Amino acid sequence: MLIEFSIGNYGSFDKIQTLSFKATGLESASDEVDRSNIVDANGIRYLKIAGLYGANASGKSNFLRGFAYFREMVVHSVQAEGLSENVVNPFRQSLDGISKPSFFQIIFLVEERKYRYGYMLDADGTIASEWLFGPAEKNETYYFKRTGVQVQCNGEWFAEGLDLPQDNLRPDALFLSFCSSYNGMHSKSIRSFLNRLVTVDIGAKRLRRIAVGFAASKYSQTNRLIESGQEKLVLRWFKEAGLPYTGIRLPEDERFPSTVFLTKNIYDDRGAVIGQTEMELERDESEGTKKFYGYIGKLYRKFKEGGLYVVDEIDSNFHPSLLQKLVRLFQNKEINVADAQLLFTSHDTTLMDPKIMRRDQFYFAEKTLHEATKLYSLADLKGIRNNSDFARQYLAGMYGALPILGDFLEEIEEEFEQED
Repeated sequence: MLIEFSIGNYGSFDKIQTLSFKATGLESASDEVDRSNIVDANGIRYLKIAGLYGANASGKSNFLRGFAYFREMVVHSVQAEGLSENVVNPFRQSLDGISKPSFFQIIFLVEERKYRYGYMLDADGTIASEWLFGPAEKNETYYFKRTGVQVQCNGEWFAEGLDLPQDNLRPDALFLSFCSSYNGMHSKSIRSFLNRLVTVDIGAKRLRRIAVGFAASKYSQTNRLIESGQEKLVLRWFKEAGLPYTGIRLPEDERFPSTVFLTKNIYDDRGAVIGQTEMELERDESEGTKKFYGYIGKLYRKFKEGGLYVVDEIDSNFHPSLLQKLVRLFQNKEINVADAQLLFTSHDTTLMDPKIMRRDQFYFAEKTLHEATKLYSLADLKGIRNNSDFARQYLAGMYGALPILGDFLEEIEEEFEQED
């Protein structure tokens, strides 16, 4: 379970900014909203869902991209030499941005153990520092600390880091991943969590510099449900989304992993069903239908196993009603039995409803006067009632994080007048 993620000197982020899933002490106008959005773990309340809003180019996607690269480094840095060079992207609009290391840190729960792990990355792709803190008898303690290639391990709590051939640790590889390759208990558990239970869906184009870690098909997990005999499950998800397909067929030729055939009814003039026809998903159906088909397998697995689903522009190609239905799936304890979490960016304000989500679940990205991104929560703002019309107030500019638009047409008219 993700508790918080922090990033600094990366992309449009200058100073360290943090997005937290830890619930604040506020209470919603409806008890049901709190019950459906909060998970209690070891006596502490965490949020299932967080949404990040803001103007175009405000840094929303940069935050998710930074998270994606952070994850890829943990999962692949040992075997993928040079991967860290793809992650390097310091804030370039300050005098010292390129000379300072980039900062990444995550706080999370794995098997009821709370860890704090992070690293700093120099502009040449080498690891400047790295650290892991975890539970001790009473308080958090360090498990290991790294500066350059020099690592100090806590033998009492992180014995797995001792007696390893540290001479084999590359300057661009993470020590956590290095320990995991030798089957260290804590390191393997953390790496497995990020690899198996964290899904980052921000599009192949936005991660095109990373050459590892992508599935062969965006439909692969839903296809596996079909292959395992769960066609009715997939059709039921479609029906709930208002897409009444009657059958699904996958080609036997494995060379075409993105080919999916969906069966639809044929009707006569009176609306009676007189036959059936097949539609090829990629060629014949809408972008929203394609996206939803890909989501089915991913979310079904998340709801059974837990973990985190990170998605950029969740509203893209989706009707607002379908978007709300997706969010409510995460809130439904009978469906989301493993308390999976959702982190998304969006411009769709229909989700900004106090009957759906709490104030501390909405974050905003906004550029400063120096064009650096800052993050803040709606719960940080004073004078906002828990039952306010969040969407209306946001669009009215009460929360900031809106684009500052010039009047282009007015400028064009002035130019024409000057020419006359």
